[in-house]
Amino acid sequence: MNLRAVAIILLISLLLFFGFKKVSVNKNKEQTTNIEQLKILKYIPENNKLLFISNLDSFSIVNNNEKDKNPKNQDNFVLIQDSILDYLGIDLGKNKLEDIYDNELIIATFENNKKLKDDILIVFKIKPEKTVKDLLNLPNKIDQIDEIISISRENKINFLNFIYQTEDNYIIASSDKKLIKNSIISNNEFKEKKFQYEGELLGLKNEKNVLFTNKFWESIFFDKEIFAENKEDIIATTFDLKNKRLILKSYLLNNKRNIDILTYDKIINKENNNENNHEVSIFSDKKNFDKYLIPLINDFELNFFKEFNQNDNQNILILNSNKDWLITFEKNNEDQFDLSSLKKLKGFNKYTLKQNEDIYSIYSKDILEEKDDVIKQLTYENIYSIESGGLQIISNHLIDDKKLEKISKKFFNLESNKDKSAFLYSKVDIKNGNSNKIEYFSNLQDLNFLIRNILKISNEESLEIISQSIPDKNPILYKETILKIL
Repeated sequence: MNLRAVAIILLISLLLFFGFKKVSVNKNKEQTTNIEQLKILKYIPENNKLLFISNLDSFSIVNNNEKDKNPKNQDNFVLIQDSILDYLGIDLGKNKLEDIYDNELIIATFENNKKLKDDILIVFKIKPEKTVKDLLNLPNKIDQIDEIISISRENKINFLNFIYQTEDNYIIASSDKKLIKNSIISNNEFKEKKFQYEGELLGLKNEKNVLFTNKFWESIFFDKEIFAENKEDIIATTFDLKNKRLILKSYLLNNKRNIDILTYDKIINKENNNENNHEVSIFSDKKNFDKYLIPLINDFELNFFKEFNQNDNQNILILNSNKDWLITFEKNNEDQFDLSSLKKLKGFNKYTLKQNEDIYSIYSKDILEEKDDVIKQLTYENIYSIESGGLQIISNHLIDDKKLEKISKKFFNLESNKDKSAFLYSKVDIKNGNSNKIEYFSNLQDLNFLIRNILKISNEESLEIISQSIPDKNPILYKETILKIL
């Protein structure tokens, strides 16, 4: 995936989300067109590497944001908007974007064998009374329609090089003139062919912003060494904005193998996230930890898995929060695990207390050490173990009854989501300080110069779920990312 193009898509998405405010639709007004029924789809040439489709409802520009009346922030938004448009090569002059744009947008990228970067094609609808001259603010008068116009601005960045207006009020702009011609041909042949992502759109018809590509964005699970690339696999990502947080949900789809959006409803856990305040939550079988989860665990947890002699298929739950960590797994009565045998706990003293059917144990160690003729006491971190209801829990902190009940419930809920025929099921939820921080788009250096001190984006939460059953060749893979916008 071309990161340059992805950054442009994200920036335009932010421009649309933050620049426009949804207006309540009149009950008598005709219902908004579903995304798969958009007329703009006829202008998409085939063989694109990446495709973004936007179908936002009626909007009005936010001049007086109810939640943010800071004049400086309002000015910053205008600067961001102008920076994005200028970078693309669009100059509105005295015109306003909300008076021109008519709620339909597609962005597509195409491989260019002669260049290191991909070519880009942008198509959007404008209001009937508007023309291409409202977008360019060029000194020369432009009256013609159905003619490809060259965009050239002396001593200015110009990502788009050509622009074209259709008779039905669509603007087609691209870095390559040939792509505009292909878009026109696609429109003429639209009735005779099937839309490239027609099947995938059926499950996304109620979404307003969808991105199609064939690669995941920095996925924990999606690794060429684990899964071979399949040209029939499509990653669909939806965009939504809630409370200044941009929510991205990605799905691995394969219509030929009946992996569609509805498939994911069966595996995405609807547990109450308000009860889960852990920064890292991992559920997986033991054999898969060394493939993609080791970077998320601490030294003790890593040593534990190296010495853990239970079945490789046994499910493990790890919860980390600040300096507290916890490991949960099912007890194996045939091969009972003895925590005392861990090398990490060599020399520790064990004390056990039974309460009802639960068995609590503490492993502690205090020693004296001589250094520079001074005797000092060294106290090692305590390790706790609880055997309860068929589970064994190992932690660096003592757990009370209420928390024990929540942990047990969480473990068995996750286990119940795993299909009986599944040979792979894992869920990773990462929050707060463990998420990768993104302060600005490093691959857009020119644009960064204008926005890096205005717009900050942090990866607040990341959730990934993977499931694969016999005899499926393709996994079900879901990723959810929450970006906080400041």
